[in-house]
Amino acid sequence: MMRRLIWLGLLCCLLGKLASAAPPTLEPVTVQLKWQPQFQFAGYYAALEYGFFHEEGLDVTLVPGGSDIAPLIEVMEGRADYAIEAGDLVYYRLQGKPVVALASIFQHSPAMLMTEGKAGLRTPHDLAHKRIGMQVGGQPLVEIAAMFVNEGVTLDALALQPNRPGMTALLSGQVDAEYGYMTSEPFFNQQAGRDIHYIQPITYGVDFYGDTLFTSERHLEEHPAQVAALRRAVVRGWQYALENPDDMITVLLKRYPQLNREALQFEAARIHELVKPDIVKIGHMNSERWRRMADTFVKLGMVKDTSKLDGFLYDPDQKPDYRWLWWVLGGFGVVALLGFVGSGMVAWFNGRLQEKNTLLQHSVTAQQASEQLLQESQRSLQSLIGNLPGMAYRCHNDADWTMEFVSEGCEALTGYPAEWLIASQRLTWTHLIHPDDRAGVTATVVKASSARHPFQLSYRIQHRSCEWRWVWEQGHCVAYDAAGEPLMLEGLIMDITSQVDVQQKLQQAKEQADTATRAKSIFLANISHEIRTPLNAVTGLAQLLQQESLQGKQRDYAEKLHSSSRLLLGIVEDVMDFSCIEAGEVVLRPVPFNVRGILQSVRHIVQDAVTAKGLAFRLEVQDAIPAVLVGDPLRLSQVLNNLLINAVKFTNKGSISLHVSLQAQKADKVRLHFSVRDTGIGIPANQRESLFEPFVRIDSGEHEAVKGAGLGLSISRHLVELMGGAISVESIPGVGSEFAFSADFGCEAASTLLPDAPTPAADTAQTLLTGARILVVDDDALNLMICTELLRIFGCVTEQAENATQARGALMANTFDLVLMDIEMPGMTGDALTRQLRTNPRWQALPIIAMTAHASTTIREHCLASGMSDYLAKPFEVAQLRAMLVRWLAERASHD
Repeated sequence: MMRRLIWLGLLCCLLGKLASAAPPTLEPVTVQLKWQPQFQFAGYYAALEYGFFHEEGLDVTLVPGGSDIAPLIEVMEGRADYAIEAGDLVYYRLQGKPVVALASIFQHSPAMLMTEGKAGLRTPHDLAHKRIGMQVGGQPLVEIAAMFVNEGVTLDALALQPNRPGMTALLSGQVDAEYGYMTSEPFFNQQAGRDIHYIQPITYGVDFYGDTLFTSERHLEEHPAQVAALRRAVVRGWQYALENPDDMITVLLKRYPQLNREALQFEAARIHELVKPDIVKIGHMNSERWRRMADTFVKLGMVKDTSKLDGFLYDPDQKPDYRWLWWVLGGFGVVALLGFVGSGMVAWFNGRLQEKNTLLQHSVTAQQASEQLLQESQRSLQSLIGNLPGMAYRCHNDADWTMEFVSEGCEALTGYPAEWLIASQRLTWTHLIHPDDRAGVTATVVKASSARHPFQLSYRIQHRSCEWRWVWEQGHCVAYDAAGEPLMLEGLIMDITSQVDVQQKLQQAKEQADTATRAKSIFLANISHEIRTPLNAVTGLAQLLQQESLQGKQRDYAEKLHSSSRLLLGIVEDVMDFSCIEAGEVVLRPVPFNVRGILQSVRHIVQDAVTAKGLAFRLEVQDAIPAVLVGDPLRLSQVLNNLLINAVKFTNKGSISLHVSLQAQKADKVRLHFSVRDTGIGIPANQRESLFEPFVRIDSGEHEAVKGAGLGLSISRHLVELMGGAISVESIPGVGSEFAFSADFGCEAASTLLPDAPTPAADTAQTLLTGARILVVDDDALNLMICTELLRIFGCVTEQAENATQARGALMANTFDLVLMDIEMPGMTGDALTRQLRTNPRWQALPIIAMTAHASTTIREHCLASGMSDYLAKPFEVAQLRAMLVRWLAERASHD
């Protein structure tokens, strides 16, 4: 019996030696990646490639992710032991999912929104009521949603759309902003030459962790040693990947040749900034920061509370549990006493004990290294806080803001040492705030803290030098009592005095510029009136001379005098329009109008000049264009006149054509395309870029002297833009030019537009004019004489009045068929007299036509609102005056 026991002991000893000599078995482990292979997972591939997993006794399989793979589901359903997830991981925990965060690899999230640069959408406020591609699985991406809420833009104010990876949805106009990552999209956009603007949540106070390694509570309980080993290997892998990015890029390209080296290099640089290995230990997790992230989900209404956070964060420094070892030793003693295993079993247990002791030593060494890294991290954090451009603080939420911590920037900000403010030993922060700002500061902080929102505000503090300085503060409440009342505040305060000074100076400069612009506009309006009054005399006298039987040089002189006066009038009108554009006073006044009538009118304006040069003129209008449109016919005519007059000016042979076509049509809106073509001298390429700038004139070479102020095309461009379009030019020197523009108009039934009154025949018109009694009211004797003389030539019977008193007396004494009324007169103005006359039934139907040197649209509308029948701007052509008289005399005759 004893011999058998001895042999049994020797056999156990031999088996123990064999077992200890055999290579350890690797534990199979599956890690589910969040997305496809890229540098985002370089640390895991490094641990796999260089054996860090094997050294920890792990046989790890990395499983790539995709749009149809949810890392959470893979872990919860047991298909993966570990996985990677972003800041949404804490949301799953708050929902009751038993997940445990093991290591946050990215200290900051790469999430952002992209907008096209040409759209001008630069901030969350710009995106209100816009289409945002930030929904995944029907839920908004929390980090982006928190950014909007922090900026006061509710999710109800957004048109949320599903997130589509890539740029297709944004570039095709399906969305106004699209979700993406700063680690990849900027590279591809830059490569494609796209103008893209990036809006990052971190800029607006939302700072989530990025990729985080996690597992389930059950797996942690069943395999604590494996969890610790995997985490160590992952941290080593990321340290290697960040220190040797080019090596890891080569490894990734070897495994996945379809990847782009330059894109991986760009991504590696961005990820280094997100991980910040020089400042924060890789994998470090701050419980308070996770809790603030959890508060974000509460604020968004996605969860009700944060009570399920306990146990969410894994503690890598937790000591291993060796209580089972004592049970083994106890069992060994029992076996030894009973003598069933002999000395071989003792040796086996000694080997296991030695192995566990080695593990314990490794654990102690790891703890010491961890403590050293923690100290280095604290030193780095202190250095970072010390170098902040301002003062970081932590204080009690009381009336004095009693400081518990103040950074070294305090003295630069306030002039006082930091220790003066700690626990209010010699000074309180509230004491430094300007008395006029204290109530507002307190109200802002109380409101934000009670709502668990961060706060931002600007106010003044008194420096030790007794000067007042502007500061900007951003902070939030970090601790609440059991009743939910704010206890502790943290934040950063910066000196913005120089920025405020610059802003105030800019505001003063803007106000001065606005005042100067208004003064210039008033001056130009006045000078325009003063110029147009004598210019009316010049034009009128020239037209009177042309009515005489002049011959030879005398007729030539009169024609040139008239032509020059019209040119001067055009310059005055362009300067006036340009000054109104600069002052922002030009607006469209849409009314129903007959588009073909407008086109015929502009044709008649240039027809004489076209005929004089022997040119052909073609007007082509597409049949599909509605007859009646809603827009500003005066501004449309002005643009077409400018383009046609320029075309005639620079064309000496060939033709001029005006083409109008329907570019687009909706139920209540059309877009027309206008094109003015000529066979003139053309425009050199070096002049086309500046052609639409103010005061730029086309160089006609040796053909003819350039006339005008160089404002016509600049004014036309602005008017076209007001009409919702754009103007362009194509030209070949020596062949010709084409000016084209598009404009938007409303549609209206033809019946809503009153038909134009038929133009009386020539003999009928003369019959109406002959013997017509007309009262001319004007305080300028020369203008009064010219107008009276023109009316005499028409065959009218006239009476004159120099002011409102004389005009009222003449109207009381006689009966008139029509009144030509000046506006600016001493005493009562012409419009005031008209309002008074319209109160008397005797003169309610009397045609009263404003005849004034004020030529703005505003003055015209003012005259019509006062009761005047029509408006004639000085200087005027004889044909204009005659046509207006005939029309109103004919209308009066039809009512009699």
